Amino acid sequence: MIGRNRNLSERRELLEVPVKAIQAVRLDLYLRHNLVWKSRGRIQDLIRRGQITVNGKKAKPSQTVRGGDRIEIRLSLGTGVPEDYHERDVAAIYEDPWLLAIDKPAGMLVHPVGKHLYDTLINYLHFRYREAGGGDLVTEPRSAALRKARRQVDESTAPRLCHRIDRDTTGILLVAKEAYVHREVQRQFQDRHISKEYWTIAHGLLPTRLEEISIPIGEGKDLREALEPPVRPARTRIEVLDRFSAPNGDFTLVAARPVTGRQNQIRVHLAAIGHPIAGDVRYGGRLVDGFPQRYLLHARRVRFLHPRLKCAVELEAAPPVDLVHLIEQLRTAGHTDRHRLGDGAVESDLVTVDDREESSAVLDQPDHGARKNAERGQAVNPTSVGGVDANDDRLDPER
Repeated sequence: MIGRNRNLSERRELLEVPVKAIQAVRLDLYLRHNLVWKSRGRIQDLIRRGQITVNGKKAKPSQTVRGGDRIEIRLSLGTGVPEDYHERDVAAIYEDPWLLAIDKPAGMLVHPVGKHLYDTLINYLHFRYREAGGGDLVTEPRSAALRKARRQVDESTAPRLCHRIDRDTTGILLVAKEAYVHREVQRQFQDRHISKEYWTIAHGLLPTRLEEISIPIGEGKDLREALEPPVRPARTRIEVLDRFSAPNGDFTLVAARPVTGRQNQIRVHLAAIGHPIAGDVRYGGRLVDGFPQRYLLHARRVRFLHPRLKCAVELEAAPPVDLVHLIEQLRTAGHTDRHRLGDGAVESDLVTVDDREESSAVLDQPDHGARKNAERGQAVNPTSVGGVDANDDRLDPER
């Protein structure tokens, strides 16, 4: 229903649902099966309020529909069930009148996809800014000029995703509040003027000398398909932060800095060299007892040129609590190589649970410069895996 060329940041005020059922089925049951709503009762309430019609006519929950019928659902600016959003807790680590940086939690889709048409971050943001009265998610700006600018922008704020991160990926997500900023930030992604850093925990002990993975990849539902033609050049810079030998296996804490922006690039690259991300079952990882039951990938830092303020902005999101707890447990339960890695900054860089409020935003002076898996993958040299030119794509591994 939502294709590649669709604007995934747009509001969905009128939804058309074609009926494909062969046999007649109750309207409320059909919608409950095919769409993601909080409950069947919610759908029945929308039907009774006249927000759901069948073939252009008012319907009843018990009405039957069959193949060829056309269902239309008229939604509010949020999801049609705004009471859900009052319960949401979405944290912003930075906000000004033109731009917002969300600290996305695990398990939240950023835009509508498949059956998930309403329970997404962009729907929440449309509700927050377009229906619930606007206002920022952080604090009232001290500057009078910023307060005036925000009032002007709030009247026409339409949140637009500047990039995407996957459902279980946590951390920084940039959202523009106006078309110009959206266009300019996306251009920086395309021109590779934005730097990003992700933290992840991979299976096994990565070589401490590994500095870059350079393996062409494509799209696919698993690792084998992602490495089969057609593929495009892809590069990811790697820094080993810590290595653990724990009772439940060997693991490595990695900082990954994508140079190109292929789909699921970090996940595919680590899997391709035989070190998939813990919990990433799609690409060969496994769920580990005592670990969060998802793949562990966190968007830790981002740096870009602010289109309106004309200065470099550097944002940082502390790892989620469960990831911090896991790192602490691995260091307590098993041997760690941290003291042998020769990077004194690593220890101070890793936050504890009590330090999570220290997610930060830093503004600087203007900066305009701003194949198979382990069995077949071979390192070209001790510091680089693969060997391709990647000066042709966007910096966004989760696009």
